[in-house]
Amino acid sequence: MGVGALVTTGVTLAGASPSGAAVASAGDEILLDSYAGTDDQKLTATLAAAKASTPRRPIRLAARSHTFSLTRTTFSGLRILGPNIGWQNPEIGGSNGALPQCTVTLNCGSGASAWLVGTATTYDVTVAGICFLSSNGVTQFYHHPFSAGTSYATRLDTLTFFGFKHVLGTPADPFSATLNTWAGDWTLVGVQDTQFSLRGSDNWFVPSSMNYGWAGANGGKYLMRFSNVAKSSVKHLYLTARGGSRGVLVEGTASQQGGLAFSDCVIEGQNAGDPAMGALIVVKGGGVSFTNTRLNFGMARPSDFTDQQDTALVMVTGGVCLLTHTWVNRATATAESVPVVAVSGGQAHVSTLMGMGGNWTGKPKTTRTGGVLVADSTVTAA
Repeated sequence: MGVGALVTTGVTLAGASPSGAAVASAGDEILLDSYAGTDDQKLTATLAAAKASTPRRPIRLAARSHTFSLTRTTFSGLRILGPNIGWQNPEIGGSNGALPQCTVTLNCGSGASAWLVGTATTYDVTVAGICFLSSNGVTQFYHHPFSAGTSYATRLDTLTFFGFKHVLGTPADPFSATLNTWAGDWTLVGVQDTQFSLRGSDNWFVPSSMNYGWAGANGGKYLMRFSNVAKSSVKHLYLTARGGSRGVLVEGTASQQGGLAFSDCVIEGQNAGDPAMGALIVVKGGGVSFTNTRLNFGMARPSDFTDQQDTALVMVTGGVCLLTHTWVNRATATAESVPVVAVSGGQAHVSTLMGMGGNWTGKPKTTRTGGVLVADSTVTAA
C-alpha cells in the first residue's frame, strides 16, 4: 500500500499473542493501535512484528496524538507511516480538522539517545506523513553516524518537526546518507539547534517543499551543514536564517568528488527589516553549485559573531563554488558596498547575479583576497 493510502480494506485480527496484544494478519500493515498498552509498549510490539515479517510489513500509526520516549534501533525495511499524507504545521490553528494531523511527541535525547538510531548499515528505512513534536528541546529525530556504516536508500516523506534540537545528525557527528530521498512537504519550526548535519553521496534531498526557519541569537549556527556530501541534489528549500543564524555550510576534503548541487532554493533573513546578521552561505571545502537561488537580507550586523569574520552573503574560503542565476535583495541595514560573494581561498565562479528590490545604484559586488574568482559582467569584481 502506498504511503498516501488510507487503510480502507479492514484488518483481520488474529488471536491474542502471549502478551495479550492482538496482531494484524499476515500480509496486512501492522496497526499500532491493534496492540494494547502505552504507546511505547505498542511500538515495541509493532517493531518486533515488523522485523520478524518477510517481506517487511509497514507500521501504521493512527490519526491521533502519540507519545514515544524510548530510543529505537533502526533495521532494514523499517517503515513507520502516518494514516494519510498531506501538509502539516503545528503552528496553524483553526483548520477545522482539514489538516491530516498525525502527531508524535518525542521525549528523547540527541546522538545515541535520539529516537531512531542506526547502529549498522541499513537499507530501505521509510518514515512518512507524521508531525513530530519535541517535548524537551533536546530531542533528535534520527542519528546514523558514519562510524555505524550508512543509512542506505532511506526515504523521508512529508514530515514536520517542531521544537527539535536536531533532526538528522549532529554538527559533531553528521548523518551518514547514501541514496537517500526526501519527498513531500516539510515544515521545521521552533528549532533549537542545527536540524540537518549530513554526509555521504548519491542523494536526492529534493522535497516538494521545505519551510524551515530559525530566529534568535544563536552564535551563528547553521540551519544546514553538508560535510563531505558529494554527487547529491538539493532542491526546493525555503531557509529563513533570522538574527543570529546562518543558512548553509559546505565543507569537504580536497579529494572530495564534488557534485553537491543546490537549485531552486530561497536562503534569506526574514525580510529587509528583520535580516540575518551575517553570511547566508559559507563554503569551506568540497564542490558545490547554487543555481536559481533567491539570496536575500543578510550581512546586517556581522560584528555580532566571534567565531569567524563574516565578509559577504556568500563566503568561499576553500573548495569550489559555482553560483549562477541568483536574485539578491539587500537588507535595510546592509550597505550596497557589502559584497555578495567574497573569496579568500578555493574557487568561486559567479554568473548572472542580479540585484533586486529597487535599492541598488550599481551592480552587486564580489571581492577576492585569495583563491580564484571568475565573475561575469553582471557583478563588479574587486
